[in-house]
Amino acid sequence: MYRLCLASGFAVALVWTSGCYGPPGPPPTAGVKGTVTMDGKPLQTGELHFGVHGAPPSVLKVTDGSFAGQAPIGQNKVELIILADGPASKKYEGGGTSKINTAPGKYWGPNTTLDAPVSATGPNEFTFKLSSR
Repeated sequence: MYRLCLASGFAVALVWTSGCYGPPGPPPTAGVKGTVTMDGKPLQTGELHFGVHGAPPSVLKVTDGSFAGQAPIGQNKVELIILADGPASKKYEGGGTSKINTAPGKYWGPNTTLDAPVSATGPNEFTFKLSSR
Protein backbone atom coordinates (compact mmCIF):
# COMPACT_ATOMS: atom_id res chain seq x y z
CA MET A 1 0.00 0.00 0.00
CA TYR A 2 2.86 2.35 0.86
CA ARG A 3 4.44 1.83 -2.60
CA LEU A 4 1.11 2.47 -4.33
CA CYS A 5 0.66 5.78 -2.51
CA LEU A 6 4.27 6.75 -3.23
CA ALA A 7 3.91 5.92 -6.95
CA SER A 8 0.60 7.81 -7.14
CA GLY A 9 2.14 10.83 -5.43
CA PHE A 10 5.08 10.77 -7.81
CA ALA A 11 2.76 10.57 -10.84
CA VAL A 12 0.67 13.50 -9.60
CA ALA A 13 3.82 15.57 -8.96
CA LEU A 14 5.15 14.76 -12.43
CA VAL A 15 1.90 15.79 -14.12
CA TRP A 16 1.63 18.90 -11.95
CA THR A 17 5.13 20.18 -12.77
CA SER A 18 5.01 19.33 -16.47
CA GLY A 19 1.92 21.50 -16.92
CA CYS A 20 3.48 24.61 -15.40
CA TYR A 21 5.11 25.83 -18.56
CA GLY A 22 3.16 27.46 -21.38
CA PRO A 23 4.00 27.18 -25.03
CA PRO A 24 7.27 28.81 -26.02
CA GLY A 25 6.98 32.43 -27.09
CA PRO A 26 8.19 33.82 -30.38
CA PRO A 27 11.95 33.78 -30.87
CA PRO A 28 13.88 36.96 -30.09
CA THR A 29 14.31 39.31 -33.04
CA ALA A 30 16.80 41.92 -34.23
CA GLY A 31 16.64 44.72 -36.77
CA VAL A 32 17.60 43.88 -40.35
CA LYS A 33 17.82 45.96 -43.50
CA GLY A 34 19.21 45.74 -46.97
CA THR A 35 18.69 45.73 -50.69
CA VAL A 36 17.29 43.35 -53.30
CA THR A 37 18.15 43.49 -56.98
CA MET A 38 16.85 41.31 -59.79
CA ASP A 39 19.09 41.12 -62.86
CA GLY A 40 21.02 44.16 -61.64
CA LYS A 41 17.95 46.39 -61.10
CA PRO A 42 16.26 47.23 -57.77
CA LEU A 43 13.26 44.97 -57.14
CA GLN A 44 10.29 47.34 -57.30
CA THR A 45 7.95 45.43 -55.01
CA GLY A 46 7.80 42.13 -53.16
CA GLU A 47 8.22 40.46 -49.79
CA LEU A 48 11.06 38.71 -48.01
CA HIS A 49 10.12 36.04 -45.47
CA PHE A 50 12.85 35.54 -42.84
CA GLY A 51 12.36 32.34 -40.87
CA VAL A 52 14.04 29.99 -38.43
CA HIS A 53 12.97 26.40 -37.85
CA GLY A 54 9.92 26.03 -35.62
CA ALA A 55 8.70 29.63 -35.73
CA PRO A 56 6.51 31.64 -38.11
CA PRO A 57 8.47 33.84 -40.52
CA SER A 58 8.88 37.59 -40.31
CA VAL A 59 7.49 39.23 -43.45
CA LEU A 60 9.35 42.31 -44.68
CA LYS A 61 8.09 44.45 -47.56
CA VAL A 62 10.48 45.25 -50.41
CA THR A 63 9.93 48.67 -51.99
CA ASP A 64 12.21 50.18 -54.63
CA GLY A 65 14.87 47.59 -53.86
CA SER A 66 15.02 48.20 -50.08
CA PHE A 67 13.70 46.39 -47.03
CA ALA A 68 13.88 46.88 -43.26
CA GLY A 69 12.24 45.37 -40.18
CA GLN A 70 12.64 42.71 -37.49
CA ALA A 71 13.74 39.11 -38.12
CA PRO A 72 14.39 36.15 -35.81
CA ILE A 73 17.89 35.90 -34.39
CA GLY A 74 19.78 32.93 -35.82
CA GLN A 75 20.38 31.33 -39.21
CA ASN A 76 17.35 32.37 -41.30
CA LYS A 77 16.08 30.82 -44.49
CA VAL A 78 14.86 33.67 -46.68
CA GLU A 79 12.08 33.37 -49.24
CA LEU A 80 11.21 35.90 -51.94
CA ILE A 81 7.57 36.48 -52.83
CA ILE A 82 6.59 38.57 -55.86
CA LEU A 83 2.82 38.48 -56.25
CA ALA A 84 1.06 39.12 -59.55
CA ASP A 85 -2.52 38.70 -60.70
CA GLY A 86 -3.21 35.16 -61.79
CA PRO A 87 -6.13 33.54 -63.57
CA ALA A 88 -9.71 34.25 -62.55
CA SER A 89 -10.82 32.23 -59.56
CA LYS A 90 -13.75 29.85 -60.07
CA LYS A 91 -13.80 28.99 -56.37
CA TYR A 92 -15.86 32.01 -55.30
CA GLU A 93 -18.95 33.62 -56.74
CA GLY A 94 -18.11 36.66 -58.81
CA GLY A 95 -14.72 35.29 -59.85
CA GLY A 96 -11.98 37.75 -59.13
CA THR A 97 -8.33 37.12 -59.80
CA SER A 98 -6.05 34.88 -57.84
CA LYS A 99 -2.49 35.81 -56.90
CA ILE A 100 0.56 33.84 -57.99
CA ASN A 101 4.19 34.07 -56.91
CA THR A 102 6.29 35.02 -59.93
CA ALA A 103 9.66 34.85 -58.14
CA PRO A 104 12.07 32.27 -59.55
CA GLY A 105 11.59 28.89 -57.82
CA LYS A 106 15.12 28.83 -56.42
CA TYR A 107 14.22 31.77 -54.15
CA TRP A 108 11.09 30.45 -52.40
CA GLY A 109 9.69 27.32 -50.81
CA PRO A 110 11.63 24.70 -48.88
CA ASN A 111 14.51 24.71 -51.39
CA THR A 112 15.28 28.44 -51.28
CA THR A 113 18.95 29.23 -51.82
CA LEU A 114 18.74 32.44 -49.78
CA ASP A 115 19.81 32.65 -46.16
CA ALA A 116 20.77 35.32 -43.66
CA PRO A 117 22.61 34.97 -40.33
CA VAL A 118 20.78 37.45 -38.07
CA SER A 119 22.83 38.50 -35.04
CA ALA A 120 21.58 40.01 -31.79
CA THR A 121 24.38 42.58 -31.99
CA GLY A 122 23.93 43.57 -35.67
CA PRO A 123 24.55 45.23 -38.02
CA ASN A 124 22.41 42.71 -40.02
CA GLU A 125 22.65 44.44 -43.39
CA PHE A 126 22.01 42.09 -46.32
CA THR A 127 22.34 42.46 -50.08
CA PHE A 128 20.46 39.96 -52.23
CA LYS A 129 21.63 40.05 -55.86
CA LEU A 130 19.15 37.80 -57.65
CA SER A 131 18.80 36.50 -61.18
CA SER A 132 15.56 35.73 -63.02
CA ARG A 133 17.29 32.86 -64.83
